[in-house]
Amino acid sequence: MAEGDNRSTNLLAAETASLEEQLQGQGEVMLMVDKVLRWERAWFPPAIMGVVSLVFLTIYYLDPSVLSGVSCFVMFLCLADYLVPILAPRIFGSNKWTTEQQQRFHEICSNLVKTRRRSVGCPQPPSHLPDMTFLLLLPGLNQHGIISKYIGMAKREINKLLKQKEEKNE
Repeated sequence: MAEGDNRSTNLLAAETASLEEQLQGQGEVMLMVDKVLRWERAWFPPAIMGVVSLVFLTIYYLDPSVLSGVSCFVMFLCLADYLVPILAPRIFGSNKWTTEQQQRFHEICSNLVKTRRRSVGCPQPPSHLPDMTFLLLLPGLNQHGIISKYIGMAKREINKLLKQKEEKNE
């Protein structure tokens, strides 16, 4: 059993290292996106909802055909892939990475690999505004303990109901 765990750990480390190498040019941007998704500032959640709403409103207003929409999306991704490594050092400065930044970048890549492994077999990604908004707010909800708080409240309510049912049956 330990051999299987060791192999899985080694495979995860190899996939993480490969992803880190592929995303090295986008490191500064990934750290900034991570800060936004974890709500390090109070105005990040409304900004996320605003951007997602603006994107969906633009798609609704333009009403592109499927082919045009996919083409524009792929073109945007290619343009971002080309421009981010060029512009990121100019925008974020050419300072050297600290050990803390490198460690956070490694954690982000590791989490991306784990998420990709878990998502294999999912029917299809969400494509509606509420689903996307919730998925983008999920890291911040988790970081600030909001999910734990409401899960705890739900557990207490369920326990109360079970206790009432037991008392009623007695």
